[in-house]
Amino acid sequence: MKKLSLLRLWKIRLGIRDEGNKLYDEGGKLRAEGSKLYAEGSKLYAEGGKLRAEGNRLYAEGNRLYAEGNRLRAEGGKLRAEGDIIFIKGVIALHGNIKLEWKNYNPERDDHECHLGNGEVYGFDEIDIDDTAEVTMSEVCEKFGKNVKIRKG
Repeated sequence: MKKLSLLRLWKIRLGIRDEGNKLYDEGGKLRAEGSKLYAEGSKLYAEGGKLRAEGNRLYAEGNRLYAEGNRLRAEGGKLRAEGDIIFIKGVIALHGNIKLEWKNYNPERDDHECHLGNGEVYGFDEIDIDDTAEVTMSEVCEKFGKNVKIRKG
């Protein structure tokens, strides 16, 4: 009777082991699929690292260009102001203390017309130069000293 019961237990064992083998094989398939996904994820992670590095490089280059643009804008603003100062000093040298207003902003030129108190208007169209009203730089320098800067070209 002992032999019979061991034989029965052996069959139960084999049946359970067969089920275990099926689950073990299914687990192996899932592990293989997981390994593929893991490898693909690693590949994407590495690619992401490269893209992040490229993004950082482009970000730094953009910041550098932005700073250079700011520097050039500041230099341009300084030259604009210098041009205004030269013009205003010329107006004062020619007309003395006269009202001067900047009016009619032109967004295309980012500039205004200059209206003088005597009715003269300096705008963006071609200007007819009246030789009798010409001011020489020597007159401007006499009136304001030698610190008037003129940029050529």
